[in-house]
Amino acid sequence: MRRAATLLMALALVAAACGDDDASTTTQAPDSTQATSDAGPAMGPAEITFEAQDSDGTTITVASITLPSPGYIAVHGNLDGGPGPVVGHSDLLPAGTSTNVVVTLDEPLAATDMLFPMAHIDVNGNGEYEFPGEDSPARTADGSVAVTGALVTIG
Repeated sequence: MRRAATLLMALALVAAACGDDDASTTTQAPDSTQATSDAGPAMGPAEITFEAQDSDGTTITVASITLPSPGYIAVHGNLDGGPGPVVGHSDLLPAGTSTNVVVTLDEPLAATDMLFPMAHIDVNGNGEYEFPGEDSPARTADGSVAVTGALVTIG
């Protein structure tokens, strides 16, 4: 009974988050294995797909993200070929799969560079991106951080 109530609560969060009619993002409700537990939100498994793309430098599009709990895409800049400081983040995304998520960068990219979108979970459930802080990177099925990188060409 408790699992069913938790699943209903998770689905209600998805329904509430999907109330925004942003045509660039589609979502799919999570299955019961992704429900939030009493110990806190599920941190995995998560997946993220980001492809090389052309940009005007102000936004990027993440092809797909699957979150086990509501969360965000935190876009990290390039630091010696790996994730560096956060340079932008998405609005709150529901648990489940979202596609074609457009993320506005905090400042426009000045030149072509690698960017690293990373899945983050809204750990405290307040709907506000807080990193560093309460929100934490989501994990893939093998336990590693759900992050990927690709070249963003400014042109």
